[in-house]
Amino acid sequence: MKSFNLKILTPERAFYIGESTSLVVPISDGMLGIMAYREPVTASVTYGEASYTTPEGKKVQFSVSGGMLDAVDNNVTLLCDYALLPEEIDEEKERRAEEEALRELRKSKSDKDYQLSRIMLKNAINNLKIKQKHSLN
Repeated sequence: MKSFNLKILTPERAFYIGESTSLVVPISDGMLGIMAYREPVTASVTYGEASYTTPEGKKVQFSVSGGMLDAVDNNVTLLCDYALLPEEIDEEKERRAEEEALRELRKSKSDKDYQLSRIMLKNAINNLKIKQKHSLN
């Protein structure tokens, strides 16, 4: 299977830089799949589970937050707020974040505070869902 150059970058680290045969990311209306030698695309990535496959056939699943994907000339760059492997997700920390976000949602006075609390809640719920899903495997 043909591969492409993939960079998955967060503000804290280079999550993955290397070859990939496929990338699947969540977007607002579903999932977007990327393969080698495809038409150029730029897309907004949302919260959810994403995955890439290495040329050796290893599928790597991870939690991703909002960001942007740019695919041009067999080079794909995913810039996101965070990318975490299931084993990197701290379940207790995410539960505390979920509880705090719910408290903030209840007392939010401005639209900005409300939206920030919703984002915090989505992040926590997404990470917990992915951690639990992969803990069963």
